[in-house]
Amino acid sequence: MDKKKVLIVGGYGNVGSAVAQILAKDERISLVISGRNEAKARESAHKLQAEWRTIDIRNKKSISPSLTNIDIVINCFSGPFTHFPLYLPEISAIHGIHYLDVSGSYENAERFIKLNELASKNDATLITALGANPGIPGIALMSTKGDFDVLETGRIVFVMGARIEEVSVPALKELKYMFDVKPMVWKKPHWAIPKEQGSKEYIGKPFEKDVYLGTSLTRDLLVIPELTDIEELSFWAGSQSMIQGLVMILGMKLGFTSSDIGAHLLMNIIQKIGSSKESKSDIHLKVVVTGKKEGIKQKRTIEMYCDENYATALAPAIVCQQIIEKKIMRYGSFLPPEIVPAVDFMEKLRNFAVHYSARTEKI
Repeated sequence: MDKKKVLIVGGYGNVGSAVAQILAKDERISLVISGRNEAKARESAHKLQAEWRTIDIRNKKSISPSLTNIDIVINCFSGPFTHFPLYLPEISAIHGIHYLDVSGSYENAERFIKLNELASKNDATLITALGANPGIPGIALMSTKGDFDVLETGRIVFVMGARIEEVSVPALKELKYMFDVKPMVWKKPHWAIPKEQGSKEYIGKPFEKDVYLGTSLTRDLLVIPELTDIEELSFWAGSQSMIQGLVMILGMKLGFTSSDIGAHLLMNIIQKIGSSKESKSDIHLKVVVTGKKEGIKQKRTIEMYCDENYATALAPAIVCQQIIEKKIMRYGSFLPPEIVPAVDFMEKLRNFAVHYSARTEKI
């Protein structure tokens, strides 16, 4: 069987190296590690017995030569993706190369989906927002669709650990853009600003504490009501450390992330807050969906926790495997809930080093 050549952009970074390590075990794949730093790309590729290439996705002219004989591109660039040129997915689409990325940017997704016609024309599949969040939460919710005849409510809770020593300054800048998106909840037939924008909830493993949550919104969730006809949908996000979360939000509002110096200073402060023995780097995801099956009201609860970077790496790695297995055979530009085979994705997810549970009960 001919191996599929997979190019990982940023393959020596925190997320990119995790994606590479996962896919290096897949005998159907021939890896290519790439990025702007030739020495790091070469070193990482050597460890995995992979190829390496240099690529600067800011330089449009440099991209096409780097995509020679590539079947799938996984972009693990650390951001910020907001207002960033779409050269890489655009050129991938032109060459008929499948493209995946881990962007969490609402604005990036809005521009990304406009590549649909170009990708469709050249038999390319482009999927953005494949990460720990957005990405896995929306896919997890979609995996419950077959459990009900009628979907009534969906509630997603996503909590980040306080230990964030591996979060980059560019990623912190991207978080600022994510916080700027107005929180919305779905109450059929429209999205609306929620009356209740905060709550306190006990979060089980690995945090085992009450966590303050706020309503939020990621671009991928906007497609779920149309795909499922769900009546209510909300997304709640929080941090293991309330103090750390408040400092992060305050720093962003005061403009610290508008410059590299300010962003580095803010990063140092929030990293120190998250350096206690109780702090964890994990994320906790909880998806609760209610509905009716054969007239009986039921509740489906999915929970998982694992390291945040590992969770972000798992999403594009699993989807890459689904493309190779031809479980994804639609062409165009998509958000994960629209195209990712959700049940298969969650079954694959359980085979990795994540703490996962799912249960259905009558209510």
